[in-house]
Amino acid sequence: MKIVAITLLCLCTVAAFAQPLQVTSTFPANNAVNVATGRVTLSFTFNTAVDTTTFVFFDFKGASGGLFTSADSVHSVSFSVDKRTVSYLVTLSAGKPYVACIYAGKTSVGAAIDHPYGVYFTTAATFPSTTVSGTVSSGSSGVSAANSLVALSLTPVGGGSDPVFGAGAIADAGGAFTIPHVPNGTYYPVAAKDLNNDGDIDPSRGDIVGLGTPFNVTGSNVSGVTIVFGSNTPANYKEALDSLNAHIAGFPSPRVLREVACYEIDTTGRGQWEFYYTTGSRQTSFVFRVDPLGSSSQPIDSNNYFYVSQWKPINSLPTVAAVDSFFARCERSGGKAYRPVPATWNGFEARYEIGDLSRADFYDMVSDTSLLYIGMVYWYGDQNQNQWITHAQRRFLGNFSNGNILGTTGVADNQGQPTRFSLDQNYPNPFNPSTVIGYALPADSRVSLTVYNVLGQKIATLVDGPVAAGAHQAEWRAQVSSGIYFYRLEASSVSGSSDRFVQTRKMILMK
Repeated sequence: MKIVAITLLCLCTVAAFAQPLQVTSTFPANNAVNVATGRVTLSFTFNTAVDTTTFVFFDFKGASGGLFTSADSVHSVSFSVDKRTVSYLVTLSAGKPYVACIYAGKTSVGAAIDHPYGVYFTTAATFPSTTVSGTVSSGSSGVSAANSLVALSLTPVGGGSDPVFGAGAIADAGGAFTIPHVPNGTYYPVAAKDLNNDGDIDPSRGDIVGLGTPFNVTGSNVSGVTIVFGSNTPANYKEALDSLNAHIAGFPSPRVLREVACYEIDTTGRGQWEFYYTTGSRQTSFVFRVDPLGSSSQPIDSNNYFYVSQWKPINSLPTVAAVDSFFARCERSGGKAYRPVPATWNGFEARYEIGDLSRADFYDMVSDTSLLYIGMVYWYGDQNQNQWITHAQRRFLGNFSNGNILGTTGVADNQGQPTRFSLDQNYPNPFNPSTVIGYALPADSRVSLTVYNVLGQKIATLVDGPVAAGAHQAEWRAQVSSGIYFYRLEASSVSGSSDRFVQTRKMILMK
């Protein structure tokens, strides 16, 4: 699970050889009152220029990549000319207290932030007077609680449920914390540390999270809240099935399983699981999620219902032996060696998909659309603001019954260099919220891949610069309304030859 909506403002990491990154001022200032409502710029100024690539968004709904905030929404991030000030365009409501935390980032020469920084402000004339205090402890994790982020979620956390935070603070060197300005309400306490300093608090990637017991605030201070860091171990396939079977009697009926997915798979086959069910009604169709913090059943939103309902039913899941065997074969057949992330790229993902893969990442590998399959994909990429650019991937298609590998492909396999320029139809199409666009270059090229609306206005740049020869993919995570959009590829060889390619295709975003 990705905790991408935490209500704090922090940066944490190890001190580097150069001067560490430090916050020198914020806007609004700490404890400011009568802050404007509507769209407001929230900014942080540092002691030196920052590495702008460490302040990207992982999720626009929660402003990850360095910032966690209780702002109603976060729309964009920008930087001053000298790159010392990072600004976030946020939405604030009237009469509410807010908290924000900068928690990850680096200087332009690679030195990390020295500790998290938090700021409080309110759109009202005064703050609530109630406080919540307690301690964060290491438990059996072995991770120090010093400078951990502490937040109060308005909703339960775990099983794929992202926090919705209403208040927060930063623990001191001993793990003690006091959260000021807490409105009345029911809260679910959470503590976390971004141990790998990538701006994305994700237990499946080694970050640490702890959950406390829910409590109510009713006008009086609350003390003695305890949060213990847990092991946050992701589930393997058997454990995910055990959790599913323990809860399935309480699921809506009649139900049809359509898709199984597992994200952030580690070298032991553990990850975050999702089981998608349709019931014939958008209102009662649901997904059951199992992540390092627990499990939960949630409705499938209307944006994804149509997509999921097109998959063939999975009447009986593959056995544990089949899935484990397939995973082991993938790792032995190059998957494990493929995992180390090259220094030039900053992201890696490994993912299972189980079911009708003719509509998934394996659509071009499926020869018999009447069958069900197991698939696994490994890929590298970079985050470019709100666009994820895939540079290389390797895919394995497996037999649903016994886990035998049926086929392997991937742009990093060097199994044939493209002989001509090409632009693929995006997949899936229609899509929501993201789609993948593939293209091929017969030679090292200067590439521009852009997205336009029906008025011809450019709304996104997915690729802009030199790209090596080969097959490539770019993912567009759309933050726009439903409708028809166009994507355009312009490519020209860097060798100075007259080779030039231009093509435009249409795609449909359906929310």
